[in-house]
Amino acid sequence: MAKFYMMAKYTPEALKGFMSKPSDDRKAAVNKLVESVGGKVLTFDIVRGPYDLIISVDGTDFNSVAGAKIAVQSTGMVSDAVILEAVDMTEIVTKAGTALGNYSKPGG
Repeated sequence: MAKFYMMAKYTPEALKGFMSKPSDDRKAAVNKLVESVGGKVLTFDIVRGPYDLIISVDGTDFNSVAGAKIAVQSTGMVSDAVILEAVDMTEIVTKAGTALGNYSKPGG
């Protein structure tokens, strides 16, 4: 499993829905969605700032998480959804070192 973060903004239509039913449990709805693509919601937070929510997910792969994102965006309830994938910096830097050892810069 890989760890992903999704950030999104609620649309005016979604906010109107919250106003009409403040007790609606969106975390449960998101859990069901993520589980349907083989993932698990780790955290679900409503935040103050440029985004309205941040969700951390254990997912099988990027495409599964992206499928969940597209499904939610297609409803018109969120906009500007972004997926970030947690990475292993040690592995990345190790691969960069290997690559650099096999690269010659122009004129060098």
